[in-house]
Amino acid sequence: MTKRRAADLAPAPLAWARLAGVAIQFLTRIPVHVRFEPGDLQRSTGAFPIVGALVAAIGVVVRWALVPWLDTPLATIAAITAMVLTTGAFHEDGLADAADGLWGGRTPEERLRIMRDSRLGTYGTAALVLLFATKLAALGPMTAGAFAATVVPAMVLGRASSLVLMRMIRPAPDSLATLAGPPSPAGWAFAAVTSAVSLAGFGPQAWLPLAAAVLATMASVVIVRRKVGGINGDQLGAANQLVEVGVLLSGVVVFVTY
Repeated sequence: MTKRRAADLAPAPLAWARLAGVAIQFLTRIPVHVRFEPGDLQRSTGAFPIVGALVAAIGVVVRWALVPWLDTPLATIAAITAMVLTTGAFHEDGLADAADGLWGGRTPEERLRIMRDSRLGTYGTAALVLLFATKLAALGPMTAGAFAATVVPAMVLGRASSLVLMRMIRPAPDSLATLAGPPSPAGWAFAAVTSAVSLAGFGPQAWLPLAAAVLATMASVVIVRRKVGGINGDQLGAANQLVEVGVLLSGVVVFVTY
């Protein structure tokens, strides 16, 4: 193996830090300014899960800080809002567009055209209402510890699903996914370690959120292949949100006693 090839597989720590900055700049509104070089977006996909952990940390801190001053449901709404603002509703917008396109169009071409339309339709509106209602219902009754243990893997595994979909499905025409794609072997390893660590709060029941994430990801693969045949950013965002919901519901099963 040449030295250049070895460097591609295992970037130096400074290179990883720069690629993490690329991922943060791409997936959030956090003011990180990193110079993009050709191929950086694909090389940074292995850091997508760590961006999820960062977004989750912001939500955890906001909820923890506000619970003494507000009741738990309001603090939970504030935490969800903080996470949405951090990402600029990046994945929620993808869910809405994908819902409009996948169920509003009759052909793959028409579905992709609808997704590119910035206007919000009935399916997208319904998807967003159900999404936020589910998140609030799931997270509202949780203690601070349960909230953190659930939100972190939800955000991490949600971003990790993008790597799987980009590996299993070809990019759709004119899709941003053509610039991304699955990471290098080192990127896969980094994403896998991040995902595994994020599940620590579930202890011996970590298999449950992992199974929920895998099922949601595979369901997304089936839907995309049947309805479009190619992946784009909106469908990646939709899969992200489906995985998040699956992990949140796992948290309800493990941590919430009614």
